[in-house]
Amino acid sequence: FALSVAQNQAFQEILKGFEEKDVALLKGVTGSGKTEIYIKLIQEALANGDQVLYLLPEIALTTQIVIRLKKIFGDQLGIYHSKFSDNERVEVWKSVAEGKYQFIVGVRSSVYLPYKNLGLIIIDEEHEQSFKQADPAPRYHARDVAIVLANMHHAKVLLGSATPSFESYYQAKTDKYALIELNERFGKTQLPEVRLIDTKYATKMKQMKGGFSVDLVTML
Repeated sequence: FALSVAQNQAFQEILKGFEEKDVALLKGVTGSGKTEIYIKLIQEALANGDQVLYLLPEIALTTQIVIRLKKIFGDQLGIYHSKFSDNERVEVWKSVAEGKYQFIVGVRSSVYLPYKNLGLIIIDEEHEQSFKQADPAPRYHARDVAIVLANMHHAKVLLGSATPSFESYYQAKTDKYALIELNERFGKTQLPEVRLIDTKYATKMKQMKGGFSVDLVTML
């Protein structure tokens, strides 16, 4: 695949940001093609002999992205999440330690695998609360642990989101993180129209139909 002009510009800005900062935030609108930029960065990191960790917030998301990434990275790619059996997790652990898997796609627990030469961590949908382990212990936020892990390995971290967390956006706006914005959807398609409906007022005015606003029912 070839990056669009906007994607390539964002890609170059990320590389430039990594020259000065260890963490970069890619704020890209939905459908802007952030995944293609991730793939390009992963290819460069693997070509340099570095290990790559791609963190996703939900196990359900791994199936979709893994099918796509498997076609590109083949046997270099390993998958790790909590739904695996103990034996499966041990196998992935050993493979990472022995260098068989240079590229791991996984959920928050993937940050504890025995990386030897980690060069890049990508945290997709970094705003998601599922990155935070609340119960049981140990309680941690995978995004923050990943940044500490990257620091230990002298690696780079790319945070990606259409709606960044307040913490990450603040760090970017105060120049602690590099900030890259991708405001154009791939293929220059238009964002959907958003209309806010005050359902509380509509209920008061008896304009709701079975829990749905009149506007929504009309559109259907």
